[in-house]
Amino acid sequence: MTIHQQDREILRSLARQVRDVADLPIQRTNMENWRALYDRRPNKPMISIDQICWGEFAREEELRLRCADPFARQLEWYFRETLYRWRHFPCDMVVKPWFPLGKIFTDSGIGVSTTFQDETGHEGAQTHLFHDCIPDEDALAQLHAPVITYEREKSLAAKQKAEEYFGDILPVRLTGTLLWEALWDRIVFWRGAETILYDLYDRPEFLHSLMGKLCEFEMAAIDQYEGQNLLEGEGGFCHCIETWCNDLPKAGFDPEHTRAADCWVSGAAQIFSEVSPAMHDEFEIQYMKPIYERFGLVNYGCCEPLHHKIDIIRKIRNVRAISVSPWAKVDAAAEAMGNDFVMARKPNPSYVAFRDMDGEGIRREIRGTLDACKRNNTPVVFVLKDITTVKNQPQRLDMWHDAVKEEIERF
Repeated sequence: MTIHQQDREILRSLARQVRDVADLPIQRTNMENWRALYDRRPNKPMISIDQICWGEFAREEELRLRCADPFARQLEWYFRETLYRWRHFPCDMVVKPWFPLGKIFTDSGIGVSTTFQDETGHEGAQTHLFHDCIPDEDALAQLHAPVITYEREKSLAAKQKAEEYFGDILPVRLTGTLLWEALWDRIVFWRGAETILYDLYDRPEFLHSLMGKLCEFEMAAIDQYEGQNLLEGEGGFCHCIETWCNDLPKAGFDPEHTRAADCWVSGAAQIFSEVSPAMHDEFEIQYMKPIYERFGLVNYGCCEPLHHKIDIIRKIRNVRAISVSPWAKVDAAAEAMGNDFVMARKPNPSYVAFRDMDGEGIRREIRGTLDACKRNNTPVVFVLKDITTVKNQPQRLDMWHDAVKEEIERF
């Protein structure tokens, strides 16, 4: 692979900056604070920001890419994003003393893909209408287990090239993936939300057949991820939260081969925000429980309100964090969770999206959560995510970060 000298100089300069940040004592402190949080004996509430609308940061000079080679630009983006976060809204991020280079692999899929309906007249909308691509048993019979293939030679070649750029300054580590086991979120894209909600009432037996087959496929996929050493353990990012904890890896861990039992996993069933706890249990928990329990720890939930479903989530023995979204009742959630789980509190991102940023709304929401968690001895991490817009004012995330830190310190 060709090494561009100018790209090399740019990347080496950035690698030194990241290495210097990674060497700061605060990284060890942050890591230990995450461990204490997951031990449910927190030193303090934690903060994370993810799923950022980076397109609105295009004019930020700190983020402007200067490398010429496309591969070098990928490496450069990691450095610039990491340094930008650290300088502007570091939260409780842990800057790692290595460069995480993702292993390259392919996924054949299961024989179905997303197909949109005619959306004429709805151009520019943030929603879609989906064709039902699995309408009946005949379509279900055509599905097949996925084939996961590790591209080992491509991965090693990429690692070698990255090392030639800056490996003597910052070690390059081939990293695996953390899995998002939200099967119902996938089904929505293949069938459409309305179809699923009707089928829960009209054709429950078909949905049972569908989930039975998809869970069988997912188990086969996990076998392949494990067999080819494609999973990532400590240090990965699990649906917007850090994963440093004392419970993982499990006994018998081999540093050269990560098992599902050594990893976090995230899962959700957001479409089930519209159904009862009993139906959520029947069609999600009972099917997904064996899959979730293959992993070390589970981060459960996303945007769906779960404050009234903590009892069914308890049936999954290894859940450690539960999402409490902007649409959930935080007092009810904290009371139901107690000290048994970490509350992954999702503050409302609309406060940074209004024409005029709602600073008091941000602080009021944070104070309400802190009050509820203190009353119920519930560990909490604030996770600002799904940030669709900051009105082209990147400094709004700096302001959100500073306001939340102030409220935590004051509390």
